[in-house]
Amino acid sequence: MTMVVTGGYTGVHKEVTLRGDGSVHTDDKGERAVRRTGAAEFTELRTLLGDPALDEVSDFTKDTEGADMFQYTLRFDGRTVMTDRSVDEPALDRLVDALSEWLPER
Repeated sequence: MTMVVTGGYTGVHKEVTLRGDGSVHTDDKGERAVRRTGAAEFTELRTLLGDPALDEVSDFTKDTEGADMFQYTLRFDGRTVMTDRSVDEPALDRLVDALSEWLPER
C-alpha cells in the first residue's frame, strides 16, 4: 500500500509505502529512507487496511474549489483513492492518520 501526499502552499511531495514484510519506505522529494514497523504497528496498519468501511469510500473525494490543500492519493487492494480530507470518511481518515505517522518530517 502506498500513500502520496502533495500540495499545500509549500509544494509538499511525500510518499510512504508499507510492504508485506513490515518495511516502510518513504520518499520526500528524493530523500529516501527505509524503516521497519513493530509487530503491533504492522497489525494495526493491516487492520485499518482491512476495514470493510473502506469499500464504501468513494475513489475521489476532493473539494475542487479548495486551494493549497494537501492531496492524498492512496493505492491499496487494486484501488486508487484520492482525497483532500474535506469529506468526513472516518475509515479513510484513520488510515491516512496512521500512515502519516511514517511520513518524513521536514
